[in-house]
Amino acid sequence: MSTSAAIVIAGQERSIGKCVDELRHYPGRTITRYDLPGPGDPTTLTRDEVARTHAVYSRVSEKELVWFVERATSAPWPPVDADLRRAEPNIRNGLYDQLEAFYRHFEKDAPSRVARSKISKVLHIKRPKAYPILDSKVTNVYRQDAEQAVERYPRLKYQKAAYWVAIRDDLITNTESEALAQLRAALGHEGTLGANLSRITDLRLLDMLTWH
Repeated sequence: MSTSAAIVIAGQERSIGKCVDELRHYPGRTITRYDLPGPGDPTTLTRDEVARTHAVYSRVSEKELVWFVERATSAPWPPVDADLRRAEPNIRNGLYDQLEAFYRHFEKDAPSRVARSKISKVLHIKRPKAYPILDSKVTNVYRQDAEQAVERYPRLKYQKAAYWVAIRDDLITNTESEALAQLRAALGHEGTLGANLSRITDLRLLDMLTWH
């Protein structure tokens, strides 16, 4: 394993030590409330699961909560083990398209105040390896990379910015460099924090670091 691996987020490198320090300051209550309960039933969305997004400031209302639960009953659920790393954007009718179909199901005819941020926070709970959280902080960090990603994949030209692709690039880069493995090894010495973070996905770890 390389001793010089660094976590890369939107073109910026961070040392493993810096990442550990940043994660120490991530709100533990958010991890406990939002992440640790897990994805639950793979093809059912519950009220409690939608309500968990309040821990990541979704501001989902009661009316919107009811809408999400009802909408999920007719959703084209993607594979339970879906992983963004395996979602090749150039493959038609592959995992990427399955993930997008599920997302678009919630986007279509959504209430006026339900958009990308709220949808992504709900879908991440159900498929935590596949759906990045796309709130304003994350999209601001990744905007340039996401706009450039559209140019690499002509079939995605209907998008102004391909955020999934840009985040997927970093997820793959940090996996192949073994930086994520090094980070997890370092977190293993962090007691309760390390134990809690060992239960969340690589995608979510990068999301937490994007916030710093």
